[in-house]
Amino acid sequence: MPAIQVLKKKLRGIQSTQKISKAMKTISSIKISQLTTVYNNYNEYGKQCEKLYEEYKSDLLGALPPMNETASVCYIVITSNKGLCGGFNSDLLKFANEEIQNSKNEHILIAIGKQAITYFNNKHIEYENSFIFNDIPDYSEALLLLNYVIELRKSQKISSVKVIYQKYSNMMKQTPCVQELFCDNDIQPGESKTLLMPDKQMVIENVAPVIFQSIFYKLLLEVALGANASTLMTMRSAYDTATEYCEQLESEINRQRQSAVTADVLETASEFTE
Repeated sequence: MPAIQVLKKKLRGIQSTQKISKAMKTISSIKISQLTTVYNNYNEYGKQCEKLYEEYKSDLLGALPPMNETASVCYIVITSNKGLCGGFNSDLLKFANEEIQNSKNEHILIAIGKQAITYFNNKHIEYENSFIFNDIPDYSEALLLLNYVIELRKSQKISSVKVIYQKYSNMMKQTPCVQELFCDNDIQPGESKTLLMPDKQMVIENVAPVIFQSIFYKLLLEVALGANASTLMTMRSAYDTATEYCEQLESEINRQRQSAVTADVLETASEFTE
């Protein structure tokens, strides 16, 4: 049976873990609240951008520089900046590794997030470029990423763009997925009843960057929401486990202390009896 001093040392260690997990749980809750506000404010605007994209997909893609069909596939891997979020990053990176290895085409990588950068560096995997964005993404960061991808198109370095990220469903569920962007295969130009002023070409040229920026921004928001939700659930579980373990240790310490007191009382009583 462990001595009381050993149990007290374990208790202090668990209490430190409890405090850290509680603090991180609180921080994640605050970030989730902030991200939810940002996402809700953006959501209606994002839906309108998606609607325009579906309506004018052929024209919008035509406003971008053409891609080289024989060039490499561009994979954009988006992770969080921090760990301690369960399997959020590890599951995504495993999925990304399998997706890239199963690809028969040449590829280049863009790493987004400190966890992706660290993973590729540790595995000695070369990547074209890397970005570290805020935990609560800014709209301008999506433009930075879009401009870089457009430069790759201009230089004829890529044939397609595929984003690998954790798709946010709810607080409990994020699913690794791959989404191909700027896909212009089998696009049938449709007729639109929307009147564009002063003329269609001018409107499309000015609207296209905004539409594609909104697509990137939605992806960044989903990853941020998923990462913080995963962190919150992980820290909540760690806090609950630490709390339960602390209660068990305190109970064991009190039991041993009571046993020691009882033994002392019995020993003293036996001395008087003699």
